[in-house]
Amino acid sequence: MKINKEVKLLLRDVYLYDIVACHYTIMKKLGLDVSNINFENKLERNTQIGKMMRKNPQLTSTLRSTTKSIIDEYISRNNIKKEEIILRQYDGIIITKILKENNINHIPLALQKQFQIFISSIDRKKYIAYDSQYNISIKGVSYRYKEMDKIYLQLCKLNYANKSSIFRNLQRIKDKFMESKDVKLFAIPTDDGKFTIFLNGYGELKTTSQTLHILDPQDIDRDKYFKFYIEPFTKSITIEFLK
Repeated sequence: MKINKEVKLLLRDVYLYDIVACHYTIMKKLGLDVSNINFENKLERNTQIGKMMRKNPQLTSTLRSTTKSIIDEYISRNNIKKEEIILRQYDGIIITKILKENNINHIPLALQKQFQIFISSIDRKKYIAYDSQYNISIKGVSYRYKEMDKIYLQLCKLNYANKSSIFRNLQRIKDKFMESKDVKLFAIPTDDGKFTIFLNGYGELKTTSQTLHILDPQDIDRDKYFKFYIEPFTKSITIEFLK
């Protein structure tokens, strides 16, 4: 993922569009047999189509090229400028305008989310966003977990209409994070049901939920967490409002 360098790092009123059930929709449009595909179950549907694509390289090529052409057509027909495209994804786009045409050749490009706030990381490789239904979207952040998502939500919900309060509240979020005694805030879940925590002078420690409570919060390497998870976004906010 690479967010467009021509757009601001923080944006308001952003729109995410994509092709609903992309490969299934295209296969059906091309007249291919989809009768055995379970459309109602997304996971099963994607698994079935994935197996078909692995067995048939020509199908894979057709689906990919057709998907690209459809997105190209939407961009062209809606006269979307390069600086209005925040991120082009495989089967959709994130843009700064509402599409006037969203059902070309009976393959709709549906509005999935309308973001009130969209914050790109300073390296433009990930983003956090807050939509009109008060849900947060987080993309590109590796090793993400629910407790850290709460910090991202705080960043998205800042009052960006009041410039003087932005830096004060950014500092408040940082101070609260760096002073937190809640070990769970720093416990990164692993696939085996355990947790990874980074400690000062020790590095990575793998532990269980039962032993989390015996860890001393003062031993946690908070700087490592802040620089990895939070600073990429606070830097973007700071840059945009220092201009």
